[in-house]
Amino acid sequence: MKAVRNALDKFLEIFGSVLLTVMILVVLYQVFTRTVLNSPNTVTEELVRFGLVWLSMLASAYVVGKRSHLAVTMLSDHLSGSNKRLLEIVVQVLFLVFAAVIMVFGGWKAVTVTMGQISPSLSIPMGYVYLAVPVSGVIMFIYSLLNLLEQPVKEESEQEG
Repeated sequence: MKAVRNALDKFLEIFGSVLLTVMILVVLYQVFTRTVLNSPNTVTEELVRFGLVWLSMLASAYVVGKRSHLAVTMLSDHLSGSNKRLLEIVVQVLFLVFAAVIMVFGGWKAVTVTMGQISPSLSIPMGYVYLAVPVSGVIMFIYSLLNLLEQPVKEESEQEG
């Protein structure tokens, strides 16, 4: 399980870094052509926008894997031991359901609906942009499953007593 998590982490870190670098270079190119050459490139804005969609979706999946996502801890702060573990299991199961139903299934429906629409500047099917949703959903599902499987059976304090 560690190998799968490490491989996903490494892939998302490298892909995200490359994508962000490309986006920065494209924006710099756009600024250069607009200000220095007085001939703005219209493709760059759309390319960066689509890159941002992919980057944000994959980053949200990465955050699920790192367990660094935004969480309301009001309830979990007042729980301990097996109750806290049970809450964590419920949260991970809800993440699994969300990733499978909303992200993967719903995202795939959006991809199939938008595959016939063509983007104005790049002239690519919009389904490729929407593909970021089910792809990140699959990654979220894998991470949530790993988080669930890596739950400790017992807390250390329960094992000692």
